[in-house]
Amino acid sequence: MNYYCTNCGGEFPKWSGKCSACGQWDSLAEALDQKVGSKTSKGSGKKRGAPNVISISNLSKKKQTTMTRISSGFVEFDRVMGGGMVPGSITLVAGEPGIGKSTILLQIALKVSADNKVLYISGEESISQIYSRISRVGNNSTYSENLLLSDETSLEGIAELISSQEPSFVIVDSIQSLESEVVRSSAGSIGQVRVCGALLTRLAKSTGVPIVVVGQINKEGSIAGPKVLEHVVDTVLHFEGGEFNSFRVLRSIKNRFGSTNEIGVFEMNETGLSEVANSSKLFLEGEGGMSGSAIGAVMQGSRVVFVEVQALVNERGMESGPLRRVANGIKKPRLDMLCAVLTKRGKVFLGDKDVFVNIVGGINIDNPTIDLAVCAAIKSAVNEKVLKNDTVYWGEVGLTGEVRGGFAAEMVLKESKRLGYSLVVLPKVSKLKTSLETKLLRDISSL
Repeated sequence: MNYYCTNCGGEFPKWSGKCSACGQWDSLAEALDQKVGSKTSKGSGKKRGAPNVISISNLSKKKQTTMTRISSGFVEFDRVMGGGMVPGSITLVAGEPGIGKSTILLQIALKVSADNKVLYISGEESISQIYSRISRVGNNSTYSENLLLSDETSLEGIAELISSQEPSFVIVDSIQSLESEVVRSSAGSIGQVRVCGALLTRLAKSTGVPIVVVGQINKEGSIAGPKVLEHVVDTVLHFEGGEFNSFRVLRSIKNRFGSTNEIGVFEMNETGLSEVANSSKLFLEGEGGMSGSAIGAVMQGSRVVFVEVQALVNERGMESGPLRRVANGIKKPRLDMLCAVLTKRGKVFLGDKDVFVNIVGGINIDNPTIDLAVCAAIKSAVNEKVLKNDTVYWGEVGLTGEVRGGFAAEMVLKESKRLGYSLVVLPKVSKLKTSLETKLLRDISSL
């Protein structure tokens, strides 16, 4: 008999009052032993069939390699998913409580049910509560007999529902509310989350039904529960957004069927979430008129997103203590490096100044091509010189002060022209063909 910790998931051969891995008291629970040589599938009560093996040449003959995706009805959601939901796939949608996960999935269920049978399972709300939310985000014309609601929390009961109703799409809200007979612990524990996630994945693969699972995280951003599912599921989507911000960003963290750099932008309103088709307009709402502001361009999957970078540089004077480098939207080590490069190579001394940088709109950017816009904003703040709001900065800055580009230069130029920008400042790129005015840089000193 084995035991596992319901807090961290660690496994132990004997019970103890305190988990030696995470230090949590009274967290060890008994795990059911599986008999060796048993012909019964774990947790299903059914006899296990012969192993499924098929030659890839036979797959080619049967033309099973092409999969017809199911559209969610949201262009932004489909883009993040890689073109829609793949049959037999399982997707984890994670985010803080109240961010809008259940809302957008309920809206997707209403849209998909117009042509397909959808099973919406909510272990956190009763059916009457779900219906009240449908009345808020939908209208009578969107109601369909194809949308089935259930408040089942037993995983074995959910398997029976999927088998009897044969839906084309399943939503489970949330994984923390499910319980399986395989594990002797309460719903939401690490053991339950891990087992329920594995069994749901097996269910999706065996039936060919795409399943979307909601995973809650706490206000501190800890995803200890859903984290154990990331290696099991096919796609991991993260819902981001500030508490006082009506905009939400859906980001792909893992995707076996598409790009992991895609983002989708939504706006929360009284009737639910609506798509923001031009995300660049969202991130450029407060541009122009002040020093310390520059427009940057970054690639997010297959799209070019323009963002406003704001910088504030404060003279220390007679103040003592360490210099402050505050970054919001980019990583602080990146800001520290750019400040050092500007001081050493860019003819902008920051050794006695506090530097604050913010990416407007609450978006987090890991793409290094935002470097040039950050440097331009900082230099503008130091010199108190207002930059033109029709100029775009794109490029990565190295430690030696050189400015580097990337594969997306042509796409940035094309999108800049489409949105009405007149000048693009970027690294010197060979074979660059454009009718748009450009300023080519070799190093940061010429910025």
